[in-house]
Amino acid sequence: MLSFAVIKMAAFKGQSRIFLIECVAIFCFAVLADGDKIGVDYGMDGSNLPSADEVVTLMKSNNIGKMRIYQENKIVLQAFANSGIDVIVGVANDELQAISSSQDTANSWVNENIVPFYPATNIKYIAVGNEVLITPNNIQYVQYLVPAMNNIQTAIQNANLQNNVKVSTTHRPDVSSGNLPSNGVFVDGVKDTMSQILKFLSDNDGPFMADVYPYLSYIGDPSHIHLDYALFQPTATAVTDGDHSYTNLFDAMVDTLVSAMEALGYPNIPIVIAESGWPSAGADVATIENAQTYNNNLIKHVLSNAGTPKRPGMSIDTYVFALFNEDLKQGDETEKHFGLFYPNNKQPVYSVNFSP
Repeated sequence: MLSFAVIKMAAFKGQSRIFLIECVAIFCFAVLADGDKIGVDYGMDGSNLPSADEVVTLMKSNNIGKMRIYQENKIVLQAFANSGIDVIVGVANDELQAISSSQDTANSWVNENIVPFYPATNIKYIAVGNEVLITPNNIQYVQYLVPAMNNIQTAIQNANLQNNVKVSTTHRPDVSSGNLPSNGVFVDGVKDTMSQILKFLSDNDGPFMADVYPYLSYIGDPSHIHLDYALFQPTATAVTDGDHSYTNLFDAMVDTLVSAMEALGYPNIPIVIAESGWPSAGADVATIENAQTYNNNLIKHVLSNAGTPKRPGMSIDTYVFALFNEDLKQGDETEKHFGLFYPNNKQPVYSVNFSP
């Protein structure tokens, strides 16, 4: 899920220039209807999680209109029926080999996990695999990724759902790089596979899904990146890239990926921000104050439909990571503290305005 790959983007203090080194950027080019509510990532690596029915109530009471689960879960999908909440359903990485090698297996996956629940449950996307490219632990899945996407797409077509349920895959932050947003390119190790993925998305009207974490950029190069710039603060120094001016790191990262897609000949593929967030504990800048500032400013920015300098006026279909603190997650201590709510009592970790 969340990959702590270092994204080094230096916005030098007091200067209107920016260096982006090993920087991925993610842009969302979604229809305006998708921008009216924020989404959340509904991870389940925690103890004392509330029931799926309670989660629906929690989300609706907070005006959260979209959610993502990382693999199929029939109890959750049933609970979200008639909720009006958009849903992303994930295909787990360890399912990719079987699905890629057998159309029957892909058909069965769709017939068991999508068809019985749609349209009562508004399944909008299927995310085939999670951060497969670049991630060392996932290298064995790369060869199965595109074939699995193709087979799931065929299964969706067999179920006559291709106009309603779109197929994609999610990407970790370092699939692209550039020394400025306008110079963004996909890194050499993923270009061939990425070209196939982009062609698939273009042919099937699917969105490019990826994760964007200014937090990771900041901790990767804190001597050069303004914390205010990472947190959407109005005191941040603007960064200039040609005719464009960037007042926050999120937009700069977003537009780098736009340029990377353009470089491969795909300038208009819609993109979903599948994860973005800030931890509230576990490291020096992982504080409640910073997490509250980032997520509130992120939501305000997303719901404003301001877009980014390269794509102004476009809504940014974004999912905040994560709904709950997850105490069973592996990795850095911060991984356990991205949640917006405590799972045991469903109380907020800090105040968030989901309808600014």
